[in-house]
Amino acid sequence: MNPGQLLQGTVCYWRDDKGFGFIATDSGERLFFHIRDFEATPQHRPQRGDLLCFQLGLDKQNRPYALALQLATANTILLTPSTKTISPKGPAIYQIQHQAWCFRYLFFVLLLLSLLAGSFAFTVPLFYLEASLFTYWLYQIDKKLASSGQQSRLPEESLQMFSLIGGWPGAWLAQKRLHHKVHKAPFQREFRFVIYGNSCFLLWLLSESGTAFLHKVALF
Repeated sequence: MNPGQLLQGTVCYWRDDKGFGFIATDSGERLFFHIRDFEATPQHRPQRGDLLCFQLGLDKQNRPYALALQLATANTILLTPSTKTISPKGPAIYQIQHQAWCFRYLFFVLLLLSLLAGSFAFTVPLFYLEASLFTYWLYQIDKKLASSGQQSRLPEESLQMFSLIGGWPGAWLAQKRLHHKVHKAPFQREFRFVIYGNSCFLLWLLSESGTAFLHKVALF
């Protein structure tokens, strides 16, 4: 999309008390917009599902956003393929939850096997890699759900839980690359505690007392 070009998209998210929302385009992009960027006062406040005409702009961080907005009417609807209404689509939440439970079972089975084999210290990198890949995938899914405007989202507690059991490197990478959850201060505070808690627990497990505890668990 080029700046200055008249474009169209569908409101997939709108927060009326804050005056901002997101527009979904048929190319799969999700653009921020604010009520102050309308060319003229709209006939009604934007709502989810409204078709908007806009131009593309760049903010101070060179991120694209929608400006020169107006509610699409019969006179402003573009006769292009982009006029089709975008229906919210995204992964089925029940499938994601099922896969998450499968991962939990696999994780604890591998943990039990490593304890029985007495090789926990050698399998730590494998645990972190597996948990990080899965947690990164969860962030991708949640980002797609948010972009498609679905109300059913992955609970933040689930994202934090998978970070806590070793997936926080993948979560950190996903936040940086996908720009997801990075501006939610409460979530970021919890995430820092998760990293600290996981690191302390790992150091304890690798200590003499932690190793003795693991041996007892394995024997039990």
